[in-house]
Amino acid sequence: MWDMIAAERRRLADDLERLTAEQWETQSQCAAWTVRQVAAHLIMPFEVSTLQFLVAMVKNRFDFDEVAIAKSADIAERHTTEELIATLRDNADSHWTPPAPGLGKEVVLTEIVVHGQDIRNAIGMESTVPPGTIEAALAGIKDEAPRRDYQQRIES
Repeated sequence: MWDMIAAERRRLADDLERLTAEQWETQSQCAAWTVRQVAAHLIMPFEVSTLQFLVAMVKNRFDFDEVAIAKSADIAERHTTEELIATLRDNADSHWTPPAPGLGKEVVLTEIVVHGQDIRNAIGMESTVPPGTIEAALAGIKDEAPRRDYQQRIES
């Protein structure tokens, strides 16, 4: 699975290199984020330490979405397009997993696949994700409602 994750990070970095300045500022399929902010979200684990994230969670009453939105916006503002792409590519082989019980490499694959498609779909870019990778990303989601939502976002 780590090979799939690394391949998807590199594939998305390749796709991001082809975007225009206007496309980077396009509203993504994620209501709170532009394409730039989604890309920033995907490098958040390499920019925000576990301690920094935990402190933000405490300050925001453990509202993960609020923290992720704020941290991603901050990263997007502080980094150039080239830096966002380079960080994604430089960390393609990272085995980072969320520091939460029950969340492992499956959620990392799901994040890169779903958010990669959130970007591609928003700008009308054809998917470059292999069907087997999409299947693996969806297979790790046990709850039916999120699986349907993610599948719809991937296939849009």
